[in-house]
Amino acid sequence: MSLFSFAGHTLDLIQGRLRNGAEEVMLRPKSLALLTYLLRNPGRVIGKEELILAVWPDVVVSDDSLSQCVKDIRIALGPQGEGLIRTVPRRGFILDEQRVEQASGPTRVGPPEVRTPSVAVLAFDTTPDQEWFSDGIAEDITTALAKSRQLRIVSKNYSFSFRNSARRGDEIARELEVTHLLEGSVRLAGDRTRVSIRLLVGATGELLWAERFDRRVADIFAIQDEITDAVVGHLELELLPEERRAIRQTRTNSLEAYNYELRARQLALVLTKSYLVPARRMYGKAAELDPGYARAYAGMATCDCYLRDWHGEAISAEAMLQTAEKAIELDPGLAEAHAARGFALFCNERHAEAAQAHQMALSIDPHSYEANYFYAMSMARMSEDRERTAELFKLTSRLRSDDYASPMMVSSFLPRGSAEKSEWAMLAVERATRASELHPENAAPLHRGAVALAHLGETEKAYAWLGRALVIDPDDFIGHINAACVYALLGDPERAMDHIETAVRDVPQNTLDIMRNDPDFEALRPLPRFQRLVRRR
Repeated sequence: MSLFSFAGHTLDLIQGRLRNGAEEVMLRPKSLALLTYLLRNPGRVIGKEELILAVWPDVVVSDDSLSQCVKDIRIALGPQGEGLIRTVPRRGFILDEQRVEQASGPTRVGPPEVRTPSVAVLAFDTTPDQEWFSDGIAEDITTALAKSRQLRIVSKNYSFSFRNSARRGDEIARELEVTHLLEGSVRLAGDRTRVSIRLLVGATGELLWAERFDRRVADIFAIQDEITDAVVGHLELELLPEERRAIRQTRTNSLEAYNYELRARQLALVLTKSYLVPARRMYGKAAELDPGYARAYAGMATCDCYLRDWHGEAISAEAMLQTAEKAIELDPGLAEAHAARGFALFCNERHAEAAQAHQMALSIDPHSYEANYFYAMSMARMSEDRERTAELFKLTSRLRSDDYASPMMVSSFLPRGSAEKSEWAMLAVERATRASELHPENAAPLHRGAVALAHLGETEKAYAWLGRALVIDPDDFIGHINAACVYALLGDPERAMDHIETAVRDVPQNTLDIMRNDPDFEALRPLPRFQRLVRRR
């Protein structure tokens, strides 16, 4: 069947067009794919797992992605579509077959399909010592293009995952579901920079535009503007005046502040205390050089969140909140500022407000790593729905290929004995191994990897990794919490309790709350000593 009529609408599968009478109705590709699958399977309850597998066959996504697509469809169909797709609690969705008519064969000839132009900015080629500068430029061009309401831009968390990939451009474009790719290279030499850029048609690799800029580093903002204008122009679009103002609002006019912020951005990716502390100082210097630089304040707040929550630094949750709110005041459209505000509210135990802030961040950038990760951590503390919490951590695992903490959390929240639990534990070990090789001074990959090894039942290796972690950083309270997880999982509750007793001297209240819900402490939960140690203060 190639044509469906339903609720006053028609869906032509050959042309890939949804219409309400003569008017075309726009739907995102995944929402259209979901609607198509439901129309092809009317009258039966379809489980969420089946729908996710059908629409996202090669990508790990959470239930939120499915729910958002259903919401998109309902909004697009309007009042005519009311009741067409019904939610069946705890089971899935069903489409009313009495309201669907199907037809096959040729459809009327109409104008060719018009797709919303979409672009993925791939990580630019550079040398390892200049990655901080190159990635910053690519990310800022992504941010600038995203200000256009006429373009769909893929988050850099997805597009950068293809760095050093041997895959062809058409394969990358198909996976990212974009019409165009922007690729290039960046080189710094003294006070000059050389930027080469190519805009390609995703499906064919046809070169639409190429340019080479050989200028002073001081001209980098002008180069970014020219690239943004050229991409928009070659896609036969135009930036509106308010969109140009939004681009200017996001960045600084100070080259020195920009350099500090770019270096801080690169350092903060590692998430160790030895990297976060200098990153926080560099963000602070950028804000000092340009007090109106929103991204610098957002960076400070994000570093403070990690330093307080992961490393036990005595940073006031109220101070974190003020820094994040300063960033929002300067640029209300900055997703990472709203994410940091949400985590600061979470640390203040203002959980309803924290959830709203996270949702605001995700409405601006659904693929923001910080927003998704902080939201998942909130769910780990507040929700008893382990399946949903696991799904959220699956999404954050997808957003950063170097994230070893999220796969470990997925493994923790999945039931024992499941094959999927083992797969996620193995992914955590694989990523933790790479991270430990890159940063041997960092204990975090080792103690988090040790938990994953305990999930896999690799006792000796788990103890070996844990021992190394505690030698590197014997005062890390999260290291002691994860040591307790390892001993609890491997059947030594007394040693687990000893590590909890060491950890709880320094942990914030939210960490105690997460410990009470931690699935890895299942065997300890009935014990009076455990209950005493993790009770609310």
